[in-house]
Amino acid sequence: MTTAMEDPSSAVHLWRSTPWAWMKPDDAESTAIRMVLHDIKGAATAVLSEGSPDLFPVIVDGPETTLPDVDDVVRHTLANLDARPMRLDIDGTHEGVINLDLRAAGHVAVGRLHIACKGQAVVHLHVSGDAGWCGLHLTGQVANGSMLSVAVTDELHLESCVVRCDDWRVGRDATFETGTLSVGGFRRKSDLRHHLDATGGNVRIGLGVHGQGSRHDDHHVEIHHHAGHTNSSLVANVACGGRSRSVGTGRLVIDAGADGTDAGQVFRNLLLSQGARADAIPELEVLADDVSAAHGAASASIDDDQLHYLMSRGLDHDEASDMIVEGFLADAFRPLSAADARRALRDRLTVHLDCARIT
Repeated sequence: MTTAMEDPSSAVHLWRSTPWAWMKPDDAESTAIRMVLHDIKGAATAVLSEGSPDLFPVIVDGPETTLPDVDDVVRHTLANLDARPMRLDIDGTHEGVINLDLRAAGHVAVGRLHIACKGQAVVHLHVSGDAGWCGLHLTGQVANGSMLSVAVTDELHLESCVVRCDDWRVGRDATFETGTLSVGGFRRKSDLRHHLDATGGNVRIGLGVHGQGSRHDDHHVEIHHHAGHTNSSLVANVACGGRSRSVGTGRLVIDAGADGTDAGQVFRNLLLSQGARADAIPELEVLADDVSAAHGAASASIDDDQLHYLMSRGLDHDEASDMIVEGFLADAFRPLSAADARRALRDRLTVHLDCARIT
């Protein structure tokens, strides 16, 4: 199996805009990200680690998370800093949202979480705290015929440096969908990888990024179709103001023989100031013949006609701009089929924008 880090040209692509030298932690002693679980209810059994429901609401140590078989400095750095990964096993259909708070504190904070889903569930991961450097590694396995929706809201302190890695594997006739709201940290790098291993697998990704001040936000998203008759979609909406910068790269790989694949990715950038910058770099590697693969990217400022329309209804300029930004970012999560996941992301987006208006 070929991965980005095994391909030297792809490794350069991955770290071109945000070098690892910018992001690596110092030699300070690390602390574990505290994970607190809420609202475990419904028909399914959700077991954390090898414990029992009596251990709720606090997550305890889990078995060692298996690292991808890849020479990746970031993932192995996180593994060396955090020897106590956590595990969330979901068995059956869970009707409520599994809310998990990830609180990062201290100079260097690291957390690793593995989610194994055999059934159907919606998980909301809310990342917050004032850690100077925060590293998060999420891994997961969606079993055959299962469906997992994961909403990640990142509201770390604006002075935090953030590194996030994801590794997800999706089985036969299984669906994995994930939405990320990125509004925290002054400098961040995310390397998010998704593998469709068997026929009938589906991956849907929504990414909303709000750049403020001099914030630097770099998201690298990879989707690998290893089998035919699989589907994937990526929608990334970025709104940048001040002197912020966003970089969005999407690497879509369709292996030889993966005929019948349907995949697409779209990057949309909304520039809110003259000093803001947003780059979109979609990349396709198609080795099969009978596939549908598409990509697109667009950047623009706020439409004057939209501003005029809203201001003619009694809003001032800032209120009209804020409403357009909110609608634009919320639209990134439209591809997610789980209403609870969309609601969690949009609720946190509203709270974030309300707080930004006050400050």
